[in-house]
Amino acid sequence: MHEPRVTEFATTDPEQACALLAEAYRDNRLRVHGSVESYRFEHNRCDLGELYFDFLHNTLTTDVVVQPLGRMVMVRVLDGRQELDDGVTDRRFGPGDVFIGPDPGREYQTGLHGTRLQITGIDLSLVNGIDPAQDGAVVERLCYEPVSPEKALRWCRTVEYVTGLLSVPGVENGPLVLGAVGRLMAAMALDTFTAGTGEDRPYDRRDAVPGTVRRGIAFLEANPDLDLGVADIARACRVSVRALQLAFRRHLDTTPMAYLRRVRLDRARAELRDAAPGDGTTVTAVAAKWGFLDGSRFSAQYRAAFGESPSSTLRNP
Repeated sequence: MHEPRVTEFATTDPEQACALLAEAYRDNRLRVHGSVESYRFEHNRCDLGELYFDFLHNTLTTDVVVQPLGRMVMVRVLDGRQELDDGVTDRRFGPGDVFIGPDPGREYQTGLHGTRLQITGIDLSLVNGIDPAQDGAVVERLCYEPVSPEKALRWCRTVEYVTGLLSVPGVENGPLVLGAVGRLMAAMALDTFTAGTGEDRPYDRRDAVPGTVRRGIAFLEANPDLDLGVADIARACRVSVRALQLAFRRHLDTTPMAYLRRVRLDRARAELRDAAPGDGTTVTAVAAKWGFLDGSRFSAQYRAAFGESPSSTLRNP
């Protein structure tokens, strides 16, 4: 593990994107569908050696064949769709899905469709060091389906905590801090993406069940920053839209989208309360960030939820 090294890269040239992917991941064959004039590829990385945190944005439909990665790669889909086939599984993912990437030892194909991804890579040596008794067998225990909303929430919060810790200005990340960060991420990866934890597998049914609500709440709490519809939430909970709506109406007396709106209101309030005097924070900017484009409607919903106006919260944190 070494001090964080941050790199940012953007291009409109598919050949440069192919070269970047080869440098950041492995050798690949890349093909873009559609007008190359509309193509844009972005890749940002915080690299710590045995551990990295990436952001990847690909604007067009792109097919890529990639050599084996040789490490565990965990992905959160922020926008768009991704398809992944490593010869063992053929999977499709959408916004909010959190999953383990391809088998570390296999070549794989992936399709990116206007995709924005948050990617975490961990060397197998770091993971094996958490549980030496496995003798390198951790790969055999990987579960390749998207994890439950509860596990996704824990994973997203851990990534957010660690990346926030690494980006604090003026704070030195010495060997003890970096070692602790590496062990934390490796342990969380084992807990989140391997078998043997007794995780339940939800299924669709006509009747609403509390478990559906629990999974829906966890998914929404983990992903309020994503552009989600009710179908996205239902897919994450592995139920039909009707079953999801019945569950929320029966047990919470609300709808999934209304619950998501309340989560976003809570996030907006926290941001307004945390704003420092003179830092330029405005009610309009915070509202827009959390999807409230109509200022008067945002103020009315905010006052109904918290008993005060958003401007009052901003003035009196």
